[in-house]
Amino acid sequence: MPDVLERIVEARRRDFERLGPAFGSNVPVRRRRPIVPFIAEPGAILEIKRASPSKGDIAPNLNPADLAAQYAAAGAKNVSVLTERNFFKGSLDDLVAASDACPELSFLRKDFLLFDDDIEIAYRCGADAVLLIARILDEATLLRLASSARSFGMTPFIEVRDEADVSKFSAASKAGLVFAGVNARDLATFRVDPLVPAALRSALPGASSTPSSRASGRPIPQCRVVFESGASTPGACRFARKLGFDGILIGEAAARDPSGAARLVSAFAESKPDWSGQFWRAIGKKTAARVNQKKPLVKICGLTDVGDALFAAELGADFLGFVFASSPRAASSACVRAVADALRARSGDVSLADRRPLLVGVITDPESPAGKEALALALAGTLDAIQYHGVGERGIEPLDALSGPSGVGRYGALRLGTRDDLDSLANIVKDGEPRVLIDARVEGLAGGTGKAIPAELVRAASGLAPLWLSGGLGPRNIRVALEAYEPELVDASSGLESSPGMKDRAALEAFFKEINA
Repeated sequence: MPDVLERIVEARRRDFERLGPAFGSNVPVRRRRPIVPFIAEPGAILEIKRASPSKGDIAPNLNPADLAAQYAAAGAKNVSVLTERNFFKGSLDDLVAASDACPELSFLRKDFLLFDDDIEIAYRCGADAVLLIARILDEATLLRLASSARSFGMTPFIEVRDEADVSKFSAASKAGLVFAGVNARDLATFRVDPLVPAALRSALPGASSTPSSRASGRPIPQCRVVFESGASTPGACRFARKLGFDGILIGEAAARDPSGAARLVSAFAESKPDWSGQFWRAIGKKTAARVNQKKPLVKICGLTDVGDALFAAELGADFLGFVFASSPRAASSACVRAVADALRARSGDVSLADRRPLLVGVITDPESPAGKEALALALAGTLDAIQYHGVGERGIEPLDALSGPSGVGRYGALRLGTRDDLDSLANIVKDGEPRVLIDARVEGLAGGTGKAIPAELVRAASGLAPLWLSGGLGPRNIRVALEAYEPELVDASSGLESSPGMKDRAALEAFFKEINA
């Protein structure tokens, strides 16, 4: 697939040479409004956006002044204005009109800025912050443009996507105030993955107070970190806040339907960082570490024996699953505690750690005695997460109901048997769940059936989100599944047993040998 970002940057270079830094717009000779601090407090940034390379026309005939006023009425204090002309159909005229109409809001100029003149032009047009995309700027240019933005009283807002970008951001932060944005959308392909921001959040600083802003006299944060792109539902906005982001940039969803913007703003504002966010940050780090290895994460489930669990851990399991439901594979709290104690003694770390598997309690009914037992273990920190079999049949709400006041790590498992189940999966992903484990639908059984999901459903599911695959996996078919579907995570249970709940050590070894081949 062609690199869309490269095409955008090349077109912008040509336009700059032909039209100059104003790109044909009527740029004011001097700025007409005072600087308003960008993201002075955690909250949403709504975007004035006419089109995009991935979606085509979104709101081509929008009125930027009217839309900024609608965003203010929705509760937003920060507005992003896309000024790129070729692929997003924006202009500096949009920025001038919006900032003139709503001088009390803080405005971000969102563009693919490359040149020193871009910064002064943004200032004159009313911007309070400028987007600097680390991927398209070498470190020296990034630092120079950030310094120029600060000299005008604007906030440099640096977008990062990978570890190389984080290194550039760190260098810029040493020179003065910078904020960070982590884009869930890969600008090369325009695919969205919310676990990319989850993985990078821990590599970026948190917010703290520093001396007052020169322009306003109000305290400004040392750093804010913003989740960018892909959020179109209240659930997705809540997810970003749970991860620990200070802001969320909402583009298409707000521009296409301004009347629904207030729901998105309030969903983010009413949430807070919690333990479920910490869990997804840990998962993000694990998935990012496996990208170059081209190997899936591995969950060994249905464990009832301490020795089996520790053996699976030694072989390289990333997750160990314990069933808390009516099942021949039902685990005991004593078993889980013994495994947790042994693994944490080995790793020397009682928190989510890269050096040990994450422990997952599998439930089908959170109100059952077994389900409550698993939740108690999760709230106590013995289990790292809950896997809830039943999303889709019961809707997404039960997942959020698991969290409690401080949250628990959790994700859903959905049984696939028909194309109608794919609609349920699509809705769950859209509502902010970054990953969903899929399993075979067998009536009367929640899981551990040993049955494979029909191939056409697996392929369709992989187009909705990175694939977490279970259902009949074992040493004899895992290599075929890996080559056919390229799953991000595989989950095996009954295919590795000598009897229900007891693992066959030779089968476990063979399973991992096939994965590591």
